[in-house]
Amino acid sequence: MLTFLCLIGIILFQLKQPKALMTQEYLVIALLLIIIVLGLFGNRVANVYGWTFIVLDIWSICKCFIAYFFGRLAFRPEFFSSQINGLVLYSKWVIGVLFLLLLVNLVYPIWPSTEIRMGIKTQYLIFPHATYLSATVFFCMLFLGLKNVRYHIPFLAMGGILIFFAARNKGLIFIGIYFFMLLFQHYAKKKSFKISYLILPVITLIASFWEIIDTRLLSSTTSARSLLYQAAFKIADMYAPFGAGFASFGSGSSVKNYSHLYDKFRFYEYYGFTRENPQYLNDSFIAMFIAQFGYIGTACFALILLIFLLMINRRSGRIQAFTLVLFLYAVTSLFTELYLTTSLGIITFFLIGIAFGDEKEKLRLRKDDLWKKPLH
Repeated sequence: MLTFLCLIGIILFQLKQPKALMTQEYLVIALLLIIIVLGLFGNRVANVYGWTFIVLDIWSICKCFIAYFFGRLAFRPEFFSSQINGLVLYSKWVIGVLFLLLLVNLVYPIWPSTEIRMGIKTQYLIFPHATYLSATVFFCMLFLGLKNVRYHIPFLAMGGILIFFAARNKGLIFIGIYFFMLLFQHYAKKKSFKISYLILPVITLIASFWEIIDTRLLSSTTSARSLLYQAAFKIADMYAPFGAGFASFGSGSSVKNYSHLYDKFRFYEYYGFTRENPQYLNDSFIAMFIAQFGYIGTACFALILLIFLLMINRRSGRIQAFTLVLFLYAVTSLFTELYLTTSLGIITFFLIGIAFGDEKEKLRLRKDDLWKKPLH
């Protein structure tokens, strides 16, 4: 419902005071339309019908991009900059309260957990899953990095400890990336970070964790995500070049409808993949995309991600650091959850849109804005 209101807002704001889109943004819209057309053709090929589920799936995939364009078009230039002080204060409160709850829970487990990861007991605190704790703290740390970083070091340290006890591999990796970006901005002679600088670290990370990636996502016979990926590639081959279409595999609608493809691949024989207990059926956005839109649709989506990277590359300073880390966090999450269809994915792209709309930021940014206390 909230995303639908954002769509109405985009139309109204554009009618009242039109803003020009960048060429890359028109390309994003065009690629999304191609993906939708591929999905509809795939539905016919794979005999997946039920327009309610198909429309819900289209909406689910598009809503994060609607949130992006709402953030991009509905707010005045420098709106994001004007909200930074409030975001920083709010983030301090959130991290401070969560850290106190962590200390209490370590002494007296009000929110007990039986999950052990990396040798420590995973902490959920007030959240239903440790992923939400990790993501909430991570967002707050990003806001703290927007201004006067050295005055927020105690809160950044508390945030790092919270993410450590949440025991999410992804969260720990992005803590490292986040601090690297802050240090780069402080010491680099240039104010912008070239995306090409990421090529070597990314290759190194993939090579270092390839055994884990291969086991958990590709070749395992016991991993839930590996089962999804193996089936996704088979479906993409079966229904090439379109894929199986909307509401056919790995999406929320395919679970509600319990797609005939799950029966075809005998998913009902596996725990977490049955009609009664479908908790693992929608556990990867990328696996869903490969199956539903085939290799052409997946290539179109990869181009969309590349376009966003190029748009981030044109930014500088704190806006670039903020949007780059947010974007990388979202992309990594696509392999292990339906991130773009969740509230976290919508918030991520909404924030990127607002930050991109902060047009005057690049013109007036100075290198030391992040580290020096402003004069009042």
